[in-house]
Amino acid sequence: MTDTLPPMLFPTLVQARWAYADLAAEAKGDPAVATASPNPLNDPVFCAAWVDGVARRKGVDFTYGGYMEPRDHLWRGHYHNPTLMRHTAVDYNVPAGTPVVAPASGTVLRVVRDTSYGGWGGCVFVRLEHPYEGAGYYLMGHLAHAHLPEPGEALARGAPVGFIGEPHENGVWFPHLHLQCFDQVLYDRYAPVLDDMDGYGPNDEAVNPHMPDPTALGAGLHR
Repeated sequence: MTDTLPPMLFPTLVQARWAYADLAAEAKGDPAVATASPNPLNDPVFCAAWVDGVARRKGVDFTYGGYMEPRDHLWRGHYHNPTLMRHTAVDYNVPAGTPVVAPASGTVLRVVRDTSYGGWGGCVFVRLEHPYEGAGYYLMGHLAHAHLPEPGEALARGAPVGFIGEPHENGVWFPHLHLQCFDQVLYDRYAPVLDDMDGYGPNDEAVNPHMPDPTALGAGLHR
């Protein structure tokens, strides 16, 4: 997905300019980080500044992208297994504290407040009211731990969900929102505790059919 579809997820950023960015390709092409050791992008403060620089070079305020991006080079030296580094979601790279709303109507199934390194941070799992591209569910990860909805709560499209988390509460990542869709097969695999679902999958794209591209969902093009 390379067309620009500005998200409807951030009501305070409605005037912002957006561009699609392949952060894995950007990292490989940037001499400052391409071969640096240790990998400076694993430092969330450095990474946030670097991602901001990618947006400036594109002449926009913020970037998004990452669906099915192979990120073994981007996060080299991280805890992830390098053979399981295909990103199965879209990331929206916005500052910590940015308010987030629901991209589509549904019911909150589970709310996670994960403090582990590389984890979800604040994460909300939602059952969609209307299926999207074969998926009946979505999740929003790397949120702040406060002001999250409660399990069982009905979320209308545009309803407040929370705020982008700081690194100390978002899994020690640079601030961003991780939006991921998944189908009944994956729900059944991880239910009743959905926490172990990952935002990365095999490099052969074997999980792709179960996690459709959520870009149109994030743009509000689904009810």
